[in-house]
Amino acid sequence: MGSSASTSRSSTMTYPAQRAQLNRNVVQPPHAVRASAPARTTVTPPSAINRPTGVRTNSVRRLPGPAAANAPLDMSNFSRPPNSLSGGSSTVQTISAPGAYSISRNDGGATQVFRVQVPPGVVPGQEFQVQAGTRVVRVRCPPNTIPGQNLQITVPPDPVVTQHTQGMAVLTSADGAGGGGAVAMNEEVARQNMINAEVAASHNSMDSMSSTAPPPSQPNAYMVTVPANVGPGQNFPVTIEGQRMMVTCPPNAHAGMSVRIVPPPPSSPPPGVQTSTSVDRPPEQLTRPSMQHRPRSTTQMFEVIVPPGVRPNQPFSLIAAGQRVLVTCPPNAFPGQKIRFQLQVSQPISKSIEPVKLSYDNERGWTRTIRVTDMKFQWVRMDDKGDIDLNKRFDMKHSAYVRKLDFLEGNDPRMRTGKVCLVPASSSDAVVESKVMHNQKEIVSSADIATAQQKTYEEKAVWFQEICSQLSEDWNDGHIRLVVRRAHLLQDALHSVMSLGPDAFRKIWRFEFAGEPGIDAGGLAREWYQLVTEQIFDPDNGLWLTSSGNQMRMWINPASEISCPEDHLIYFRFLGRIMGKALFDQQLVAGHMDTHLYKHILGWPITFAELEAVDQEFYNSLVSLVDMEDVSMLCLDFTITEETLGTKKNIELIPNGENIEVTNDNLPEYLEANLKYRLMDRIRPQLTELLLGFFDVIPEPLLSIFDFQELELLMCGMPEIDLDDWEANTVYSGLFQDNGGDDPVCRWFWEVVRENFDQETRARLLQFVTGTAGVPSRGFSVLQGNDGNIRKFSIHGVDASQYPFPRSHTCFNRIDLPDYKSKEELHERLKIAVSTSATGFDME
Repeated sequence: MGSSASTSRSSTMTYPAQRAQLNRNVVQPPHAVRASAPARTTVTPPSAINRPTGVRTNSVRRLPGPAAANAPLDMSNFSRPPNSLSGGSSTVQTISAPGAYSISRNDGGATQVFRVQVPPGVVPGQEFQVQAGTRVVRVRCPPNTIPGQNLQITVPPDPVVTQHTQGMAVLTSADGAGGGGAVAMNEEVARQNMINAEVAASHNSMDSMSSTAPPPSQPNAYMVTVPANVGPGQNFPVTIEGQRMMVTCPPNAHAGMSVRIVPPPPSSPPPGVQTSTSVDRPPEQLTRPSMQHRPRSTTQMFEVIVPPGVRPNQPFSLIAAGQRVLVTCPPNAFPGQKIRFQLQVSQPISKSIEPVKLSYDNERGWTRTIRVTDMKFQWVRMDDKGDIDLNKRFDMKHSAYVRKLDFLEGNDPRMRTGKVCLVPASSSDAVVESKVMHNQKEIVSSADIATAQQKTYEEKAVWFQEICSQLSEDWNDGHIRLVVRRAHLLQDALHSVMSLGPDAFRKIWRFEFAGEPGIDAGGLAREWYQLVTEQIFDPDNGLWLTSSGNQMRMWINPASEISCPEDHLIYFRFLGRIMGKALFDQQLVAGHMDTHLYKHILGWPITFAELEAVDQEFYNSLVSLVDMEDVSMLCLDFTITEETLGTKKNIELIPNGENIEVTNDNLPEYLEANLKYRLMDRIRPQLTELLLGFFDVIPEPLLSIFDFQELELLMCGMPEIDLDDWEANTVYSGLFQDNGGDDPVCRWFWEVVRENFDQETRARLLQFVTGTAGVPSRGFSVLQGNDGNIRKFSIHGVDASQYPFPRSHTCFNRIDLPDYKSKEELHERLKIAVSTSATGFDME
């Protein structure tokens, strides 16, 4: 057996290594850093070299981003950030100007061979540090090796650094002539986008017909004999490959003649295409599809009865394999008839070959479903009877909208553009892909996402990080080094990040502050993200404002163009990229945003109630219109007045809005127009760039496992909650006003929060009552309400016979807590209320 050693960085005593004369001219593969006893013949590769001092490695998969500096590495990751080498390559050390640098390995260089002696006291398997030329590496003592024995190590060539010569990529405006840092789309790109739109429309048309039309294939032909007593135009049954069908006798055929038929394809669709088929007979035995092309999931046949009242081509919703599914009734089906469809599942629901019987979920509220025709996610709302609500006119209590983001090519290939709008949540256009592709392979299927949605928050976060690690580029395939000057941090970071193409965001980033010694083992990355996001969220910069509804939240400044007329959109695109990269690399950002912005990122439904958290006074004024006997007496039209720096401007909510009077008949449309303007149109350019930047990094389907509260926790981190400060700065009202915190129900409340709730549930409780997981820097004593005044956390006692579940009023930081009869009941109901508050379900 040959002796071997692994090399990597260490913080222990460094021993000198001599350049070996033996095999000096032998060129080894760049990744093969080897150490062996000279008398031995078998050599095994080590784990890594050139790791930042004090960072240890093992042989398991690396997570992306700053965590990679601490994460164990396998043999292929032979080098660490060049900027971390105290005696590294001179090529690396010459980089001092701010910017983004792409660092790659020089595969054409020769390896260097050194000889080192095992230090005293080192035993096999133990690591020791050596100086190999300009590098400090760590060597793992091979088996059967003793102190004083010589080892030979082979070090790959130094990495070389290539500086990006391109400047910042220019934003392309998808609408109009540009502005705010964006330029108009050129004619060639516009023509290409038109072609892409036509191709996409063609594909969508094919997807919409996939529930009835046969797939494009070449089916087999068969010869059958026309039975006796059958004439032209008459039908007769045949059975082919277990499928029974009716055949129409051709005009020129007669009994006893053989005719050629081409049967329709079987009910089982090809991979990736889902169909629903009418079934008026007992189901046939089904064979489970092969998992050759989808090793992580399989498909399974389901059978369901068309619900009462459902017409052909009308969708209906049901629960299958633990996930809500949207099925379109086939053209030839009717209520009470059985139909079948196939669905991707992580594991077969039943080992039986019979289809799985399904049941319906009558839960109220908006629910994301999987559309079986194309396996995309779509929102539906179930009415009181459990049917899909097909009401298309705006309803203040039930209607919802989701953002629709269409990606377009930009003038610069590094920076795509797009269009954002609000569409009804139940619209067939409001869909999201349910799979993630990487290197032309599907690494996440709809079944994987459906399974992940059932996990706890911590389990979801781990699953998300594992998928991100699969999407990240290997260190040896190149990484990015960002150099910034601390005095010009935001400008340097902006120019660096906006010069990169989308591929760079899947690579590992390392950070350096120019002129400052430091090794990015994770600390510099955390500082970089913290400082950059603090500056860009700073209201003094004019891009973001403190939310009028919650002083802990930020919302986009609609007048950001006035503060930064030449480049405000560039900053929003930059922030979107930073937020996405931080999420990809398990880093945190400094700003908590308004709830509806997290919903826009996720593609979650936005309801009229969202306006209350954004502007309570404006919301109340709109609600008051509903109770008026004659709205036309107010002489309103479909316009709104905006005031900026003392200048007032009338804005039309709909085309020709200034000439349309608001009446009782069109009041729903007026409320709808105000909702769209306040939550989308008012900030459309900024929001578009924010979303485009975010999705430059994160595949949208991966986010579908989180709700908006979980996304905030994932991006901003768990809050540090001082429970003593929280309880001490709580006021009591309602049924608890007399006894205050001494009331048994209030004592139970705090006991549950302290003893039964973990950190995540406490954060969710804080979100449930105050609207954010953020805690004021000076504690709960300065917690503010929607009006900007101090509004301490409040527990308001209510009658449990009228309110079975706790309710929250985020504008006042108040929770309505029923007077439960036991601590156990309080614990159960409070946990349900907190955990389901993000779903939008009505618990009454």
